[in-house]
Amino acid sequence: MKDSPTTFEPISDDQLDEVIGFLRAANPFAEHTWGWETGRFIDWRWAGNTVRNRERPGFFGRCGTVVRREGAVVALVIAESGADDHCILTASEDGELIDAALAWLIDRRDGASLTLLPCDEATWVHDVLAARGFEKGEIVDLGWGYDLARVGDPPAPPEGFVIDSLAGDSDYPEIQRCLEGAFGGNRDRIPVLRSLATNPLFRPELNVVARTADGRIASYCRGTVDPDSGVSIDPVATHPDFQGHGLGKAIVLECFAAQARLGGREIYIGSAPDGSAGSRLYKKLTPTSKRTYSEWRRLAY
Repeated sequence: MKDSPTTFEPISDDQLDEVIGFLRAANPFAEHTWGWETGRFIDWRWAGNTVRNRERPGFFGRCGTVVRREGAVVALVIAESGADDHCILTASEDGELIDAALAWLIDRRDGASLTLLPCDEATWVHDVLAARGFEKGEIVDLGWGYDLARVGDPPAPPEGFVIDSLAGDSDYPEIQRCLEGAFGGNRDRIPVLRSLATNPLFRPELNVVARTADGRIASYCRGTVDPDSGVSIDPVATHPDFQGHGLGKAIVLECFAAQARLGGREIYIGSAPDGSAGSRLYKKLTPTSKRTYSEWRRLAY
């Protein structure tokens, strides 16, 4: 199999079922090595990148590549934000495949810088990266794993708030306000929310909000669930006016419970490094695993 020619082709919508099937089969290996599972790929295809693709047609083909051997999908190469950050998702410890993908990437980038973010446990990837001139930098991401069978029932909501699920388009302006307050910026996120509602794993009950007595959305999270390959939650946001009430914990635990009811077993959540607000929250939720992901960078030449 490894002697077969390795081919690279742009991701297109007519390949999505095959690509998602590959990710389901590769999970949790791809999650543990690169921090990717089916839900993250679904987000990549149906979240903000749909807006980027409208603004710059062909975004998905430029930033997502299917790698094949003997006609079968054996890897994906994805630039999540369309910048110099890339992940090479394989289904096993195949150093030759990683090296072939790196050689292809380096040639395609034509001297531009490259950044990859493998798990710090994936030393077999590190050896290949070092041989190709990459240098290890700081930890930039954490990956938290949870066993939904051990999470238990969600607690009662904090006094003065109601935990609820997404009501539909009518909630989008309030979610926009919550996200803008939590993360900053003034971009219009409503087209992204509408796009996410068209993705194959969308479930309204996994879009969990904390509402105030007068109907404002104080906190919001969105989950995916795929019983065959794993579960994820992203984002988790609480408006600054309502932080300090335990709302982030309340909505995440409610989302955990909903995901378990839909057949989810394992869940993965990413955060910024230790000391960030997200890392403090996820540490309190009794994770079963915690992984670190460091930046490996090959400078422009």
